[in-house]
Amino acid sequence: MPKTEIVNTYLLDNPDVVIPMDREEFYQEQIEAYKKTGKPTRAVEIIDIFIFNSHGELLIQKRSFDKEHNPGLLDKSIGGHIRYGDTPDYTVMVETIQELQTPSIVLRGGDAFRKTFALLSDYLETIAIIQHENVGVHLLEKVFNGEKVVIANKIHLYYGVYDGRIRPVDREAKGVLFYSLYDLEKEMKELQDAFTGDIKFLLKEYRLSMEKFVTDFTKK
Repeated sequence: MPKTEIVNTYLLDNPDVVIPMDREEFYQEQIEAYKKTGKPTRAVEIIDIFIFNSHGELLIQKRSFDKEHNPGLLDKSIGGHIRYGDTPDYTVMVETIQELQTPSIVLRGGDAFRKTFALLSDYLETIAIIQHENVGVHLLEKVFNGEKVVIANKIHLYYGVYDGRIRPVDREAKGVLFYSLYDLEKEMKELQDAFTGDIKFLLKEYRLSMEKFVTDFTKK
């Protein structure tokens, strides 16, 4: 019997009040809601992480074919649901280990990130340095059993830098690739169906802040 996972959800008309809900029940409810009305009614809280190496290349994850949604597609570096009772930053530290076996330090605010980056930049082969960028509710297209469904996500967005080995975990990530932002945009235009709706939306929405992050904290 599968283990129950209780995650944070929010009604779209009241996005500040957390409602704990079984993860599978959330998706079943929202898939049915979308099929009936063409729009979601509640959001699930998640973290999305974009990790760059020190040369400004973005780590892209190829999702496992065992994933419930978006199987086999190219996606952001790491993503994960926030379990009820956990914080977004805690979830980031857990997910970096679970998905890529990469330890991380998570920081809030540019000053804290800059201070830590300056202090620990020589250790980027052993640890990822990650900062919280922003949070917002977005409607994203996902694939479930070959069908496209719009799911609402309350996304905590993070950027990070890491130069160490990447070791994808079975059933989580099937492999990783590295792209410059320019090359990633170019390939997305040529091979749109190879990428998740998440990364296509997030790259378009936050392209300028990603470019600034790359300029400030990597060696282009």
